[in-house]
Amino acid sequence: MEEPPQEEFSSHEEDEEMNIIKLPATIADSDKGELFKELTTILSRKWIKEKTMVFGCSEMDLLLATRFDINTLRETLEEYKGFVEVLGLEVLEYEIKGERWYCLRSNFYAPSELEKGELAVLGTIIGLIEGKSKEPITTEKIKEKLVVTGKMKEYFVENTIRKLVRQGYIERKQNEWKYNYRVRIEFGEKERRKIAREFRKI
Repeated sequence: MEEPPQEEFSSHEEDEEMNIIKLPATIADSDKGELFKELTTILSRKWIKEKTMVFGCSEMDLLLATRFDINTLRETLEEYKGFVEVLGLEVLEYEIKGERWYCLRSNFYAPSELEKGELAVLGTIIGLIEGKSKEPITTEKIKEKLVVTGKMKEYFVENTIRKLVRQGYIERKQNEWKYNYRVRIEFGEKERRKIAREFRKI
């Protein structure tokens, strides 16, 4: 099973420490430039949390770092969204286990870390989930489409599924595969529908 390059990721303990970056406790106009610079650094990060790749920062950690109340933090983030929009960036919100997270995404270019075959497996899963079938999307169902038909080797599909879990694309709930946060970050509704349409042609 492929492991993330050592130089890209620090240990879990180090990442937990990095996640709390001290930001100014008040927002005077003179402080906003520095505050927004810190937010850009924090919300651009990718790191490992509980063996899964995550992006940006949780709302709770931002509250702890800034010592803002929730309304001040959210008002600041709304202003920050306008600031980064002119740079071709957007602030996305997503959830992990019921907790709100924020990250930055480029509107222009977001290179995938997945190789062609891995993208094909993910595309198959998206196609199955977006399809009209009410059957649960199990590993066996994925293998029916890719292994039984001779398109891919079983070991490759199994390894890719593990990688997609580790990188935050999918998660298993009650023996059924579901989207994890990263699919919604990288693939909008229109993109997922397009993938599903192409999938039905195969």
